[in-house]
Amino acid sequence: MPRRRYERIYDVVRRIPRGRVATYGMVAMVAGYPRAARFAGLALHHCDDPTVPCHRVVNASGGLAPHFVSQRARLQHEGVTFAGRNVSLARQLWTPRLPSERVAASSRRQAAGRG
Repeated sequence: MPRRRYERIYDVVRRIPRGRVATYGMVAMVAGYPRAARFAGLALHHCDDPTVPCHRVVNASGGLAPHFVSQRARLQHEGVTFAGRNVSLARQLWTPRLPSERVAASSRRQAAGRG
């Protein structure tokens, strides 16, 4: 079992704020596995850690996991809105800061004398 690779996925999912969602593809990309959305889904399917908010990850169209019965209720409890059966990605999608953006922001702060 690729436990270490799963942990990278779990670390990204833990960063998704309450009331926001991410897609499987986005989670995989941020974890360093571009084009590995199915791997992210597999990792979350095998997750038994209650500190990983798996319910905050949806498919690319905002659809919920078919076998995750309480996903919709958990998301609604956090204030996530739906457009029909799917999450309204235009309103609820999390935009993570990628490592390159953090480096650029740090460089700008240092240049401005605030670093």
